[in-house]
Amino acid sequence: MNYHKFRHFFFNKYVLSIFVRRKYHLSYDYKHKALWFRTYKVASRTINSALREGSNDGSYIYGSEMPYIRRSFRKYFKFAFVRNPEDRFLSAWRDKIFKRNHFNLDEETRNKMKNIENFVAWVETFDLKNCDEHLRVQSALIDMNNIDFIGRFEYFDRDFAILAEKLNLKVKTPERLNPTSKSDVNLTPDIRKRIYRLYRKDFEIFYPDHYSSIDSD
Repeated sequence: MNYHKFRHFFFNKYVLSIFVRRKYHLSYDYKHKALWFRTYKVASRTINSALREGSNDGSYIYGSEMPYIRRSFRKYFKFAFVRNPEDRFLSAWRDKIFKRNHFNLDEETRNKMKNIENFVAWVETFDLKNCDEHLRVQSALIDMNNIDFIGRFEYFDRDFAILAEKLNLKVKTPERLNPTSKSDVNLTPDIRKRIYRLYRKDFEIFYPDHYSSIDSD
């Protein structure tokens, strides 16, 4: 096992976890000195493939959810990508309920969750700062006090090109893996308002111009 894997899988997992409670889904690119805060349903497979291609010498580590020490990465370029919370929510619903039984629901419950209103009501019972990473608020997946660049899913080609230039990453702008199309579900004003309330913090931080007409009170 090389030094980078030892440092991550042993120190972070078995030692640091004892002392630090806050954890993130992190990927470490030691070659390009980059730290990626993964946000799921936001082109994560595509970004992972590009970083792995650009660091094929074992210096790229796709880590599990673990804590990290900020000062150890003070000279690293910290980045993440985010997505419109409503689109991300619907993408998770389609993928994790329709395409696969990600939540290991019994068949009756899974069929019930194929109704968007039932799914929203179910998610409303979660702690969205600590739940499954595909539904967790994006601002909880990112160390917002230690980030250098946040790209947008909606402008992925442009923002990935900016990232690649910053890192001197010698890969082409990748084609998105596992792309998802716009949902044809017709959301009622009430459902959209409830989704907004669930992810209000993400809207306010990353997409403040969206849903300005919705009274969330």
